[in-house]
Amino acid sequence: MPTTSRPLPTILLYGLSLLSAFLLFQVQPVISKFILPWFGGSPGVWTTCMLFFQCVLFLGYAYAHLLTLLPRRTQWIIHGILILAAAATLPISPAESWKPVGNEPPEGRILLLLLATVGLPYFVLSSTSPLVQVWFNRSNPGGRPWRLYALSNVGSLVALLSYPFFFERQLNVLQQTLLWSAAFGLFVVFSLLCVWKDNSIEESSDQATGEDDGPTPPIQWWQRILWVFLPACATALLLAATNHVCQDVAVIPFLWVVPLSLYLITFIICFDHERWYQPWFWGILTIGAIFLASGYHLIPDEVRLPYMVGDVEKISLEWLKNYRAELAICFGAMFFGCMVCHGELVRLKPSPKHLTQFYLLMSAGGALGGLTVSLVAPRVFDRYVEWPIGLMVMLVIACAALLHQAFKSKSSGAKAILALLSGMAGVAGFMFLGTWGFEDEPRIARARNFYGAISVFEDFDQEYGEEYRQLYHGGIIHGLQNMGPGDREEPVSYYGHHTGIGKALDNFATKPNARVGIVGMGTATALVYGKKGNTFRIYEINPQIIEFSKKYFTYQDDFIARGGQLDIVQGDARLNLEREPDQHYDVLLLDAFSGDSVPVHLLTVEAFKIYQRHMNADGIIAVHVTNRYLSLAPVIEKIAAGVGMKTTRIQTDSNGDHDITDYVLVTNNGPFLIANPPESPWDPDEPLDVDAWTDKRHNLFEVLDVD
Repeated sequence: MPTTSRPLPTILLYGLSLLSAFLLFQVQPVISKFILPWFGGSPGVWTTCMLFFQCVLFLGYAYAHLLTLLPRRTQWIIHGILILAAAATLPISPAESWKPVGNEPPEGRILLLLLATVGLPYFVLSSTSPLVQVWFNRSNPGGRPWRLYALSNVGSLVALLSYPFFFERQLNVLQQTLLWSAAFGLFVVFSLLCVWKDNSIEESSDQATGEDDGPTPPIQWWQRILWVFLPACATALLLAATNHVCQDVAVIPFLWVVPLSLYLITFIICFDHERWYQPWFWGILTIGAIFLASGYHLIPDEVRLPYMVGDVEKISLEWLKNYRAELAICFGAMFFGCMVCHGELVRLKPSPKHLTQFYLLMSAGGALGGLTVSLVAPRVFDRYVEWPIGLMVMLVIACAALLHQAFKSKSSGAKAILALLSGMAGVAGFMFLGTWGFEDEPRIARARNFYGAISVFEDFDQEYGEEYRQLYHGGIIHGLQNMGPGDREEPVSYYGHHTGIGKALDNFATKPNARVGIVGMGTATALVYGKKGNTFRIYEINPQIIEFSKKYFTYQDDFIARGGQLDIVQGDARLNLEREPDQHYDVLLLDAFSGDSVPVHLLTVEAFKIYQRHMNADGIIAVHVTNRYLSLAPVIEKIAAGVGMKTTRIQTDSNGDHDITDYVLVTNNGPFLIANPPESPWDPDEPLDVDAWTDKRHNLFEVLDVD
């Protein structure tokens, strides 16, 4: 038997493992943010991207598994050619030609775009982790390759955490893609060096599999099922948690990165060493976190003490009602759930002889979880139920882990306690989660698609004796109409005469041929301002909104009956405005929201230059910036100054059917600005020092208000 050559340097394997993992996870927020403006800024963009990455990861692991079955020299040739082919596709910056051109389904175009731009580099990167572990086994028979997997997850975690706090702030998206492409060039050098050195190690009958530790127990069918099921549940919970928080705030890398980082931390903890995962400890924490996440909405504003403590009669719990607390609770439940899934997965891991098969099935589970949340759920459910379903599944897994620990315990007392706790938690949890997650106010209509879940609520106002309807996007009201014949043409919710948009539209009330553009339809309440001879042109990306607005609300029909001209343009407003000839708008209302979040691509310098082209000289751009979590007004004011326009900010409080509103009105109409100085019922906020957003650089983290 020939003598084995010098093994691969461990430091080289460690370096390649860290670099490949860093690039693997850094490209996800980079490319997702790059294409986000092209597809309406929807949370579905991120979940579709995640589906792509999970599927390609599975293909990369499958390739690694099959490659290791080939002769060593064949492996070297095939993988070397693949690495060079991936390098030839750089840089990864998507071309403008990938922007949607019509109303085609966005999911398919996103997947094709990703395949063409990052598909091959990501495929090569995804195969690296299992291959590095195989190379480690060949160089170090009897070693512990699993720690390399934990190390690679450290690299992934560094990539994710560095993105919102460094790369997103310091570089625009084009610079980010170019820097990533340059780093991939370094990865190519490291990979070719490892492949060449691995090829120089002489093969032997035992090293061909990377092991020389004798026979190993056969893998059972149920083990393979759990290798798929457990990571599928963890991935589904990750995406469900991300959707849950993004739909009401903003689709921003920061809110993608936090849950994904926590997800990776569970891999690091579990794969570093078996001692870090104790089923009874993590199982109990998971059950508690699930109950807290499902019962968070029931926490009262204050709790009255049974007796006075000094001068204190009650304790305020308002501090638990901010978004920081909600993030901590939701992401905490996700973290503990993933910890149990990955902990149980590691307890089932096979001998290193079968590591490529193990990773293959594990990645198949991840792809299955991503497929379920990204493509199946929007077509099966008419609302967001993945989060409560995910919590219920995690409750079952945690209870099963406790029960399994109970049967293994040698102490009869511990066995009884764990079994009782598992049973009680399972029964109580299913009853509670079933009530919280699936019982909702009755709605006369529901629908869900790529852009979110919408519904129409109908009720009867006892005080005024008339019916009213509300349009919801997720849990956020997007419009209201009183259905009584005397009130149905009144501007309510965010559109009263005293609001910013009301003042802007009233300014042109006497102009017989006024032209108004509206970005974001909602219930189309703003049409109540339209008169005979007026033209209103509404841009709406979600076809379901167009259908519901027409079917369940009368604003459109009433406007047309008054003699107005109504044009509805389906598709992304900015892309349509880019292609259209000048519209000569007197008022352009920017009112496009996804849940309570704002599509960022509508609020950049480049976007406002497009709006300017469509405005009359005295026209007004009314930007609806009402938001619970984002302080957007300073951004609009800075953009307006940058494009040579002035602003006034109109804030109003809630009153009856009128909600709290916050509008920034952008115009060079001097008389209008004099007649409408800034007004607010509240004390002025501390001014934020923010930069004007551009398509290539914008950071919502700077304006995220989590107090």
